[in-house]
Amino acid sequence: MIFLINAAKVIFLLGFLVFIHEGGHFLAAKFFKVKVEEFSLGFGKKVFSKQSGETLYSIRCIPFGGYVKMTGENEKSEEEGSFSKAKLSHRIAIVAAGAIVNIIFAVIVYFILSLSSGYNVSTTVSELLPEAIESSVPIEAGDKILKIDNTKIRIKSDIEKALREYTGGELTVLVQRNNENVEVKVKPIEYENSGRYVLGIQVALLDVSFNEKVYYAFWETVDFLEQIGLSLKMLFIGNVGIDQMTGPIGISEIVVKTNGIYNFIYLLCLISLSLGVTNLLPIPALDGGRLVLLIIEGIRGKALDQEVELSIQSAGFFLLILFSIYISYKDILRIF
Repeated sequence: MIFLINAAKVIFLLGFLVFIHEGGHFLAAKFFKVKVEEFSLGFGKKVFSKQSGETLYSIRCIPFGGYVKMTGENEKSEEEGSFSKAKLSHRIAIVAAGAIVNIIFAVIVYFILSLSSGYNVSTTVSELLPEAIESSVPIEAGDKILKIDNTKIRIKSDIEKALREYTGGELTVLVQRNNENVEVKVKPIEYENSGRYVLGIQVALLDVSFNEKVYYAFWETVDFLEQIGLSLKMLFIGNVGIDQMTGPIGISEIVVKTNGIYNFIYLLCLISLSLGVTNLLPIPALDGGRLVLLIIEGIRGKALDQEVELSIQSAGFFLLILFSIYISYKDILRIF
């Protein structure tokens, strides 16, 4: 029974994200009157299918993936309503729509999740920890931290962000104390010789008004987006190795370990945002790679030769499959 529940969680999460991604392509194609021959969830043999108008809707036996098949998408067609005959701007919108839907979904749901979490971690100090008292840190209980050097503090993670950039010496901390703004000089405390620095404070959980909840939820969502951006930056500058990346098997393991609806929905948002952003990377076989080819077409004033375009896409798809196999192999070694 536990196995079936875990399998259902994985299939639902990945299937739902594929559904809204492909749904983005589908709705954009319909909006621009491009003929959609098939909307499929999954690959392989058909388990269920239904023809409605010009489109075949199908569910296939391999649940990880899906596709929208449009007339004239892979081979140029002069048929009315074909993808290849659509305006360039319309084709760009159709190709980008899947990733954009994933990103918008993640942002909206994460914002709602933050708004309804029932508590807000403030930037108001509730108490000083013993190490801060011993070091005579000039911050007091009740102080609201507004700024650390040049970093404006809106939510708790902004404090952590400012301390990650700490390189030594004293920090100028602006606090609100008794309705007045006060600047204090603070030397951060190294946490257990780890190279990580803290102020030695505990911040309060506040029961706030709806408007304040919206404020916290907005900045928590901005932080959520920044963290994804930072992860991508670290990947491209080499701070994150391929061996640290996670594929479908690793993601499935994480999904299985989620506890409670809040954690499950948070993971849904995280993977949806990652899927959307990753799909926009300029890599052949991903939506971002197709967008690059369409942009090149716009600059040249004509499309690339069809054989050249197919060769680029096929090579990218082959490399992507090899990469996926390698990541999955690493996931299996790590898990088992």
